[in-house]
Amino acid sequence: MRSRLLSIFSLVLWVLVVMGCSDTDKIVDPDDEKMTNGNAVNGDDTMEPGLAVDESFPLAPAFTLASTEFEEVSLSDYEGKIVLLDFWATWCKPCEEEIPIFVELYDRYRAQGFEMLGISLDEEGLEVVKPFIERLGVNYTILLAEPGIVEEYKLTAIPSAYLINRVGRVVQVFDGAQGEKAIYEKALQELF
Repeated sequence: MRSRLLSIFSLVLWVLVVMGCSDTDKIVDPDDEKMTNGNAVNGDDTMEPGLAVDESFPLAPAFTLASTEFEEVSLSDYEGKIVLLDFWATWCKPCEEEIPIFVELYDRYRAQGFEMLGISLDEEGLEVVKPFIERLGVNYTILLAEPGIVEEYKLTAIPSAYLINRVGRVVQVFDGAQGEKAIYEKALQELF
């Protein structure tokens, strides 16, 4: 059973590789205008920023994954915080270029309730991930993907980052490398 899941996971990764590391903006759901890159809406403006419970935003799929520090980490551990969830791989050049942006964002905003989580899609696991994140000076939690999470998040490109508000709803998806800290920063500041 485990080998079959690994085969399915490998197939999904292969599809992502064939598609290439995207650096273009995409709409996750063509019928959901709120999920368009750069055009996400916070929800009910009468509520405190970042706490709007606009049910038109989808709930972020729950997960529990192993970290590079050998700890189990669940998305629910970050309830009440703003989370930027980044899917990446060591072999993806645009992914590598985005990571320093995330390091800076985490340094700047973590005191305000911001958490950064990276999910590595590398099949080789810690063997390639650990030296990679050490070389880049990653200061936030890195998790190792398991079969199923790619499908749960409907990944269409890597890197892909999901901005999750304080009530666990995905308010914006960044498909492909954005290349500029200001793009992420603007989206984050709308939730504080």
